[in-house]
Order: sequence, then structure tokens, then C-alpha cells
Amino acid sequence: MDGFVARENVSRLRRVLEDGVAPQTRATMLKLLVEEENKLGFSRERLDRLDRHISRLREIIARHVELTDRLRSRGRPIAQAEIVHATLNDLMACYIAHRQRLEGNL
Repeated sequence: MDGFVARENVSRLRRVLEDGVAPQTRATMLKLLVEEENKLGFSRERLDRLDRHISRLREIIARHVELTDRLRSRGRPIAQAEIVHATLNDLMACYIAHRQRLEGNL
């Protein structure tokens, strides 16, 4: 049961973070994400899953940069887009650090 709750929490936190979170709450949410990930243990399967998330996040970031550049070129406000971009970058850094911990524990 604990694994189910942790997986659901990880999924929910990822979705919220991928939509962009204000800097005041971002660090707390990233910390919670790592805590929930750690509850799922250290396995090759977890590492593979994290690699898929990292790959997907790279695609999201690339697409987000394109869209933000398009908004900027049209003179549109990009404040929210910048928050999303910062959140995505922090999430990527969190994923990479967590991946290194996972790999070190295998």
C-alpha cells in the first residue's frame, strides 16, 4: 500500500511541477518529490523509469523554449513562461541528482 501511495504522490508532484510552480513553493515540492521517490526504493527498474522521465522532460523543456521564444517574438508577456521554465530546469536538476543517488545505490 505504501508503494501505491508513494507512486501516486510522485505522479501528482511531477504533474504540478511540470505546469510551473512559484519559487516560494518549488523547493518544498522538489524535496517532497525526492522523499516520495526514495520510498519506492533503489532498483534497476526505478533507474530505467527515471531515465524515461529525464528523456521526456528534455522534450518538454525544448518545446517550452520554442513556445516561449515565439511568445517573446510576438511581444506577449512571458512572466508565467519564465516561471515554468525555471521549474522545469529545477526539476531536471532534481532528476539528475536523484538518478546519481539511485545509480550509486545499485
